[in-house]
Amino acid sequence: MKNILVTLVSVCLLSLQTLAEAKKYIVTINSPQVFKQLQAHKKGFDTFGTFTEQSSTFHFLSQNPQKINVTFDNLEMLVLETNNPQDIETLKASGLVDVEEEVIFPEPKPFVNTSANNTFGRLSGPLDTPWGIDAVKAPQAWGNSNEGEGVRVLVLDTGIDKDHPALKSRFEKGKNFMPREDGAEYDFKDVNGHGTHVAGTIAADGVGGGLVGVAPKAKILSARVCGGGCSSIGIIGAVDWGISERVDVINMSLGGPFPSGAAIKAYKRAEAADIVVVAASGNDGKNSVSYPAAYETTFAVGAVDSKLQKAKFSQWGKELNVMAPGVDVFSSVPLGSGRNSRLEGLLGKSRVDLESTPMAGSGTGEIEAEVIYAGLGREEDLKTLNLKGKVAFIKRGEISFKDKADNALRKGASAVVIYNHEAEMLHGTLGDDLNYQIPVLGMNKEQGDSVKNAIDSGTQVTMVVAVDKTDYATFQGTSMASPHVAGVAALVRASNPRLRAQQVRQVISDTATQLNEANDENQWGAGMVNAEEAVNSAKIMAPEFLLTGTN
Repeated sequence: MKNILVTLVSVCLLSLQTLAEAKKYIVTINSPQVFKQLQAHKKGFDTFGTFTEQSSTFHFLSQNPQKINVTFDNLEMLVLETNNPQDIETLKASGLVDVEEEVIFPEPKPFVNTSANNTFGRLSGPLDTPWGIDAVKAPQAWGNSNEGEGVRVLVLDTGIDKDHPALKSRFEKGKNFMPREDGAEYDFKDVNGHGTHVAGTIAADGVGGGLVGVAPKAKILSARVCGGGCSSIGIIGAVDWGISERVDVINMSLGGPFPSGAAIKAYKRAEAADIVVVAASGNDGKNSVSYPAAYETTFAVGAVDSKLQKAKFSQWGKELNVMAPGVDVFSSVPLGSGRNSRLEGLLGKSRVDLESTPMAGSGTGEIEAEVIYAGLGREEDLKTLNLKGKVAFIKRGEISFKDKADNALRKGASAVVIYNHEAEMLHGTLGDDLNYQIPVLGMNKEQGDSVKNAIDSGTQVTMVVAVDKTDYATFQGTSMASPHVAGVAALVRASNPRLRAQQVRQVISDTATQLNEANDENQWGAGMVNAEEAVNSAKIMAPEFLLTGTN
């Protein structure tokens, strides 16, 4: 009789040295019957190895006994942590299981884009509905969907700020799937900003803080699967949790370039459980949809701007389903972590408002001071300049924004303004430090050149540079497009709860607004998601109507 291989996890029987060297693997049991047998033995059988079908006689695979503590019961998967490569080879050779080593994908970083003309962002909240909510025609769909009430959306991301005023009435529960040692007050707390921003686009309630999401009466569950990176095992574990929770929609504003057999099974099981899985197509601007968006049973979303033009960064390809707002998307971020900027220039006797963006990581505060042109901000450019108490005015190029700001700070500058060498507004980051000491802003080329010309002509230039803390921010990326579609899926489910997951995806594709652009490489998918048409169509659909396509 063939042995049935059982894989288990140990955190309490291994030495600290062993744990430090161990790798994690996800093991898919290829037989539901075998997995049920494992579950039956789980309580009294806490080491990994082999046992026979009839006698359950156990044989160690290695000298390091380990303990079962992670199983994904809806997926028939286990997690193994071991420092013995031979154990893994033995498992792979058995033919009874599939084994994949844990992969850590890059953590999604907020792509900040906040302008001085923004009417949002003060601590009291936004003044208007974000453009994307109107662009997907969500308000027109609310009447026939009761604003998504009764629908539960699981966000797999960097966590959530459950106390944000725009989200706390919508938040239901959270769970952490990534190790953390930062002393956060709860283990799924978002310190990155990405997950809270996504959640706000889906279901901000329109009352607390004023921000409104696509489905403002839907409930949000949060799975923290990213923290310094995103774990492939954590993501699959969160999908398993979503199936157990019987959620209606999963949003995944994350991804990587490679497919996974375990992930394929997980998303098929999610669809079988009638969960609509929505994912971002990717931000590398190429003809290749990232995973998980590219899987057959997920819904891939690309990004458009406010003019309904495809964003340059938005990936496309045959798997792309629909487009949604992904540029200058305003939403919630963890309390006090957002930044709002204001920049005024006094050129001689002329005072002008200047467009600006705070660099990610900018310090806060307001100063008014003389402007000193500091070239490219290199040490040699600043060597003879007196920047103490002044605004260092720097051109983009050659060295990083952080190096420019650091060099100016060492010379005593009270603020730094960096202008672009290209036409568009300059957006940038100073790294991961969100407690930078001075305000650091970006400007566009046209206004930057006008300030530089005034200085060159001998005109004394003064600037008011201000950066405030806020609870809101404007990001961009297909990460921001995906939650618009997840919100529309929530409205569709609320309008007709009897529809299967495949039907929900199909009705969203069928009712998308075609964009009058060449689509020879499926750059646009079915077009722009249209909540009004999708909800109207869903309300009259019979659940017995079977669909033939998934894309």
